[in-house]
Amino acid sequence: MLEAALLMVYEARLRPEALRFAPWVEGQWAKVARALDAIEARGMVILEGRLTMAHVAVAVALGYLDFRHADRDWRQDRQRLAAWEQAFSARPSMVLTRPA
Repeated sequence: MLEAALLMVYEARLRPEALRFAPWVEGQWAKVARALDAIEARGMVILEGRLTMAHVAVAVALGYLDFRHADRDWRQDRQRLAAWEQAFSARPSMVLTRPA
């Protein structure tokens, strides 16, 4: 998920505009959306359990989506994941390491 989101930024920032390929970018977003849907559908049992590195990895990926792809509104139709992210991102360790 994070790799696809990062590749979207690279495409916009590093590739000359004449060579950018919008269908490829949308394909990357489709990967992100499928990962988000899978977490919402099957991964919440893990995120609602004992704290592991999976929690940090998902939180960092979601934070990156907010930071670089806020216009995509990943929270739409993913209420459980959005509520989890809101609570988890309020943890002091997450607040202290948020990008400026």
